[in-house]
Amino acid sequence: MSHQDLAGDMDAWSSARVRQWMSTLTEDNAPRSVNWWLRTRSIAERHAYDRTLTAEARREWAEVALSLTDRAEQFAGYDRWSAAADGFNLRSLLIQELGSVPGDEKWERAALVRRVLAAVTLTPAEAGELADRWRTLPVEQILRLRRHKNLLAPLAPLVDQLPAGPDAERVRTWLLVLPNLP
Repeated sequence: MSHQDLAGDMDAWSSARVRQWMSTLTEDNAPRSVNWWLRTRSIAERHAYDRTLTAEARREWAEVALSLTDRAEQFAGYDRWSAAADGFNLRSLLIQELGSVPGDEKWERAALVRRVLAAVTLTPAEAGELADRWRTLPVEQILRLRRHKNLLAPLAPLVDQLPAGPDAERVRTWLLVLPNLP
């Protein structure tokens, strides 16, 4: 069966079957098209967004979507910044809709904040200074600012639910800078 046919069949698969299929992948047999992976991930995301499913089923499908994103990065060279932003957005949405799950690194609000803050490579002050003159920057630096904006944006809806502390303050500082980033 071709990878194209497989993607069509996956629409009817269970999350367990998708996970089982992913466990069989190797460098030799994995699809190489980023678009194939993103299209396949959209199947899992559709289930994760389905409000008629239980919270447990939605989180399970979201974990499958996160795994598919990891495979896109591993086998098809999907950009790590895009992969991270995709994961942060999905996790943020489900935490907003279903609540935080204490002790579960994927679904705990504070854990998501820590992961996002660990992924940034600039301080808010550095980003703010660059943002003031972004139109004069080389394309690589503009992209770096845009990547930071994409990484941090999923935290905006969660900021008021964060426990007081240094991470919450860093997020608030970043959120003041975000509107100025390209």
